[in-house]
Amino acid sequence: MPVIFDIKRFALHDGPGIRTTVFFKGCPLRCAWCHNPESHTSDPEEFEEIRLIDGKEISMSRIFGRSVKEEDLLREILSDKVFFDESGGGVTFSGGEPLLQYRDLISLLKKLGSEGVHRAVDTSGYASPSVLEEVARHTDLFLYDIKLIDKDLHEKYTGVSNLQILANADRLLEKGSNVIFRVPVIPGINDKDMETENLQEFFRERKGTFRELHLLPYHRIAQGKYRRMEKEYTLEKLQEPSDRWMQELKKKFESCGAEVIIGG
Repeated sequence: MPVIFDIKRFALHDGPGIRTTVFFKGCPLRCAWCHNPESHTSDPEEFEEIRLIDGKEISMSRIFGRSVKEEDLLREILSDKVFFDESGGGVTFSGGEPLLQYRDLISLLKKLGSEGVHRAVDTSGYASPSVLEEVARHTDLFLYDIKLIDKDLHEKYTGVSNLQILANADRLLEKGSNVIFRVPVIPGINDKDMETENLQEFFRERKGTFRELHLLPYHRIAQGKYRRMEKEYTLEKLQEPSDRWMQELKKKFESCGAEVIIGG
């Protein structure tokens, strides 16, 4: 059974149209800016969450994640099919990292495809080539994160190498998969000087093989989650990028030849 930690209905930023986004639990990366710390481990976990109520800290028990039967999950997704059909939407599998639970993911993709539902997978691309290729056979759209090009910086801020991620991106493009690249814009980490140039070069070299590039501005809303879950957040002093700076970055990335969008 798949383990998920959330389902978001009527989502508008996880692919085209009105969508239902299913968040799989578990991720092999540990991005310093991750806004879903509850997604890190694969199993359901219980926390004594600390909340501030009327100026007082209150401890509350909360379980993040649940195992769900495939048929129940399919039923919930398909209950919104009329909205998918009318808006050109569908289902998006996100996380965490959905490829980590690839067997359950592939089964869901196949069955939803047989129902005529548009299927998107939001992924870091950190998986074996064979897993990615099998998922691609049953996926209509990939939302593919490219966080950093510099290998050492990628390991420093995500905990893993990006060699497989970059190779898998090319593998999807070579096979003609529909890919929208997404770059989280993290001030002082991947939005300045050499790393911005590295990212632009990566996309320019693949000009004509993808249609959209999304720049996702860093936001601070996850800091409260980390505090409540008593997890360390190492970027606490980081500020959100300004609208002006995001527009400047947008102009720079338009040289890649694809449509550049700020946000999803």
